[in-house]
Amino acid sequence: MRLQLFKGNIIRLKTKLRIFTMALTCILVTMITIFELIMYKNIIPICISYELILIHILYIILSIYEIIKLAKEDVLNTRLENLKASNERLQNNYDSVRAFRHDFNNIMQGIGGYIALNDMDGLKNMYSSIIEECQEITDTQAINEDVINNPAIYNLINSKIGLAKKSGVKLKINVYIDLDTLNISSYDLCRMLGILIDNAVEAAKECEDKTVYIKFIKDKLNNRNLVIVENPYKNYLIDIKKIYEKGFSSKKDKVSHGLGLWKVKQILKKNKNIQIYTSRDKLFKQQLEIY
Repeated sequence: MRLQLFKGNIIRLKTKLRIFTMALTCILVTMITIFELIMYKNIIPICISYELILIHILYIILSIYEIIKLAKEDVLNTRLENLKASNERLQNNYDSVRAFRHDFNNIMQGIGGYIALNDMDGLKNMYSSIIEECQEITDTQAINEDVINNPAIYNLINSKIGLAKKSGVKLKINVYIDLDTLNISSYDLCRMLGILIDNAVEAAKECEDKTVYIKFIKDKLNNRNLVIVENPYKNYLIDIKKIYEKGFSSKKDKVSHGLGLWKVKQILKKNKNIQIYTSRDKLFKQQLEIY
């Protein structure tokens, strides 16, 4: 997913660079043409001057056409990425609903068995399991590009939902802001958010409550946006002052870990308007504060 996200960002960056280069070239050629016509107006025949002006107008029209074409391609590529993520999510939802429908008869037989034996405790447990599965499908369907309106973040979260599910972890996402207005590049935000979610899932899968909460909210009082990742955890002795040090890891396999939060700190150094606040209570909380 990170490689796919990186490639997507590179393609968009190249498109924007081409648009900028064409626009700059057009401006420079216009300035040079005007300069030459003014400087050599007594030397260049009037018919040649008209021809130069006409050629230059055609060049500007073609440049504008090409810029509009590139801009449309950029929009189409973004929509295509969104559609791929949406199709994958819809396929997962469809598979879940189909599996649930396939097992419906078995579920009803199970309910009937508990009723026949008047086993209310068993019936309650089965009911809770059914509601939990239905809620999981509903939560996944709530993740759409109208709510998560930044394509990079949308793709990232869709990917993380699938990976978390394989570990038995649920992601609950609440978005209360326009993600396109965040004063940070999508590339940097996705890198940090991806690391925070990975760490949260890693910790949550060891706990009884395997739920990770992700929130995007507006703090109007302090004029800032907050990206919050919360998760249950078992290691209550972890030193939150050291977790951002290079090589620090609470895991036994420290060879492949200990760089994630250090990378987050390096990204923060490049963005002076962003801070991270770490706290722990019932949940371990990582709060990105974007001013």
